[in-house]
Amino acid sequence: MISNRAHGLGLLHSTIQYLATAGLLWTWHFTMDRVYQPSCFPIRRLAIYTLLMAVAFAFHPQRRFLHLLHAAPREHFGFTLRQTVLVFSILPLFVAALKDQSISRAFLFSFFPLLYGLLYWTNTRLPGFLSALAFRGPHQQATVVVGSPEHIRQSAPWLNHKRAYGLRMVGCVAPPGAPVPPAPGPSALPYLGSFCDMECILKARRAAQLIVLEVPQDEDIRFLAALCDRQGVRLFIVNDLPERLQMPLAFMEEDGKQLIGLRQEPLECPMNRLLKRALDLAIALPVVVFILPVVNLAVYLFQRWQAPGPLFFLQRRTGFHNEEFLIYKYRTMRVHSGNEATQASQDDPRVYPAGRWLRSHSIDELPQFLNVLRGEMSIVGPRPHLPEHSRTFTHAAHGFKIRAFIKPGITGLAQVEGYRGEVRELKNLTDRVRSDLYYLENWSLALEWKIIVKTARQLIRPPKSAY
Repeated sequence: MISNRAHGLGLLHSTIQYLATAGLLWTWHFTMDRVYQPSCFPIRRLAIYTLLMAVAFAFHPQRRFLHLLHAAPREHFGFTLRQTVLVFSILPLFVAALKDQSISRAFLFSFFPLLYGLLYWTNTRLPGFLSALAFRGPHQQATVVVGSPEHIRQSAPWLNHKRAYGLRMVGCVAPPGAPVPPAPGPSALPYLGSFCDMECILKARRAAQLIVLEVPQDEDIRFLAALCDRQGVRLFIVNDLPERLQMPLAFMEEDGKQLIGLRQEPLECPMNRLLKRALDLAIALPVVVFILPVVNLAVYLFQRWQAPGPLFFLQRRTGFHNEEFLIYKYRTMRVHSGNEATQASQDDPRVYPAGRWLRSHSIDELPQFLNVLRGEMSIVGPRPHLPEHSRTFTHAAHGFKIRAFIKPGITGLAQVEGYRGEVRELKNLTDRVRSDLYYLENWSLALEWKIIVKTARQLIRPPKSAY
């Protein structure tokens, strides 16, 4: 019900804005037509441009209305400017596409500030007016809230926003089994009684809505559902599972069943995986064919000069679904330099001088493009760890093993945000895991390119943690 009201107000706001903009376009056309001869442009073209501008008002009317209803003046300025540019760009875009020579520059340049002024006025004045007009009188309905004082305090801004959709908060009811708290301050909602008095409270207050701020027990849900149906009251239950679990949840529907997961995973979509793999191959193939041979020779010469031994250093790492694989790196340490599981530290004596430069500029990771071609790694993803470190980190950082839901990467969000190098304390590890999980849950091609570009910058100007 609440979302339907918000969506309806959003559509009404967008429609009025479009009609006002169309009216402004036609009015300004005829005004300019009296000043400039011949006509600014033919009436038939004017009608086409008017219809095309409707596209700019069709994006997310509900979300836009919710934002405008409670936005600060500074937010109104920024939003209106973006909206004006979007709407106005329709004109020059199609003028260029249709090669329309009849429209005057004077018309275009003078129309932009007029359009901004109109949209700013409708964005600041219209939402509140429409809300007051749509939900006055009988549409302003009494609403009772069930929740503890803490839940009421946390939900106060959200509850206040719902007044714009005709929900008049008349008071609170203590949750099941909880005593009625003391009388609140003058600005807070009064407590009307305990949960066992719910039926009398709904009747006395002539409530039309009941909002429960936390998911009740099974018997309480059945009681509320039956009571609200019997009394003709709308029942809304706030899903507080994310708050209880202290993590966001993902809601989905699968074959008629509604499921709750702990996270969204865009890379579970085969099309997204295909796009990511195509990007990996498009970058890895040229690197392996054209760049790797030249760098191999240069690194080999450095090694022969400062630390003779094999060109590559192969090491077991945990990857996709925690399966182990051999990772390729240029050897940056002297041969027989001790325990492989010991993390490299700043000024590590095991690293030869040229190897230190290779590590700081991440050139030692270049052979991992071979792992990318073999399908064991991706260009972007969580960094793979030694099996010994993975077993240790699993117990130290919550969600560490979740990183294995996707392939490990040569670079990753954690690395470009500065979380790289030696893990000295628990915070170093938790920051990396948090960044890796954000990448897993919010993957997109735009995010992929952003990480790749930032990595390229860090190759030129390495961070302090690169050693």
